[in-house]
Amino acid sequence: MWGPMQRLRVDSQVARALNRATVFDLLRTRKVISRIALARETGFSKATISEIVDQFIREGFVRELGPGQSSGGRRPTLLEFDPRARYAIGLELGDAACSAVLTDLNAEPIQTLSRAVRAQNGDDAVSAAIQLVGELKADLPNGSLLGVGVGTPGLVDSARGVIQMAPDLGWQDVPVGPPLAEEFALPVAVVNRAKAAALGEAWCGAGRQVDNLIYVSLSTGIAAGVVIGGRLYRGVSMSEGELGHVTVVPDGPLCRCGNRGCLQALAGAEAILSRLRQRLRDGQPTLMEDLANGKLDLLTLQMVAQGAAAGDALVLSVLDEVAAYVGTAAANLINILNPRMLVLGGSIIRALPSLVPRIEAEIRRRAMAVPFAAVQIVPSQLKGNAVPVGAAAFLLSQVSVVDSPALRSPAAVVDDGAHSSTSRQVTRRGSV
Repeated sequence: MWGPMQRLRVDSQVARALNRATVFDLLRTRKVISRIALARETGFSKATISEIVDQFIREGFVRELGPGQSSGGRRPTLLEFDPRARYAIGLELGDAACSAVLTDLNAEPIQTLSRAVRAQNGDDAVSAAIQLVGELKADLPNGSLLGVGVGTPGLVDSARGVIQMAPDLGWQDVPVGPPLAEEFALPVAVVNRAKAAALGEAWCGAGRQVDNLIYVSLSTGIAAGVVIGGRLYRGVSMSEGELGHVTVVPDGPLCRCGNRGCLQALAGAEAILSRLRQRLRDGQPTLMEDLANGKLDLLTLQMVAQGAAAGDALVLSVLDEVAAYVGTAAANLINILNPRMLVLGGSIIRALPSLVPRIEAEIRRRAMAVPFAAVQIVPSQLKGNAVPVGAAAFLLSQVSVVDSPALRSPAAVVDDGAHSSTSRQVTRRGSV
């Protein structure tokens, strides 16, 4: 049983970690700042700031640049944050490939790698992830890698680092964090890939200058990530953002989740291709049959993009339908959350960028005038890198304290803060 002195020691350690996290975040986001400005913005004493900054200098995170301009009195010494003092790795587990990116402390990409995986094989995807991390880590100085962030499909238990279910891929209870943590003795943070992409766009992409955004991923599945006040919103059971399972057509087609009329069953990648195949079988005139050489089962989004570019009437009509479904769901999100930005990404948007203005037009018809006037609707700036970059940002948001408990005991999955008030407090931009 703990006594008063033990509790006091733990409270002191938590307070020190909170202070370090606050100063670390300001140094990272401001890039150049003085000790005086840090004290003014944090409310900490000059002695506390000096102690923390001096420690960061010894650890290589910060260097002194020399005197800055004086606002009266002694000229302050300017401090510069070094984003290359440590590194992070972000991963995206996909149904056909695993991609990885080595980033600096701002989640800016330095090196990228990818590896094909067997279709819809979760264990193979995890094995590929381990290989990619090993390759990226090989040339780094010892101790310079803070950890690994992973963006995955499906519902994710971030606290355990496990994919609970990804119905579109047939994955269930796939451990991701534990094998990576065991292999590399590093903190690992696991999150759904749409949430990771939202964070990626907020840190390094289209949303750098905004505090509130929604990222909608249109791919095999459809999901959303929400950033509010610069932080990733997390639900109680970490199942927030399941936009693909919002009902848009009551009693519509059956979805793999068991419901009917879900957005994903009407506008996901397979839904688009299935609708085109059916209309081809019905004999509607189109270029698509020639593009697929008469093999409708081989139809791809890239072929659909070719048809759209050629002005194929059937393809354009299907895209209008998809835009109507997605725009309706997105308009509801905008009405409810009133974001500054809506980012559209995922494999469908990358293959069919002409969907963006179509979706925006539908949102304009459906959303209320006031929230619509405030929102900017843009395609993903990071494109295929949104998920791995965001996964790295998610990891960095968990271990930004630098000497956090996660780093002192590295062979563990990082709790994303959903179940711990203390861990919620010590996170920084991009995490809650």
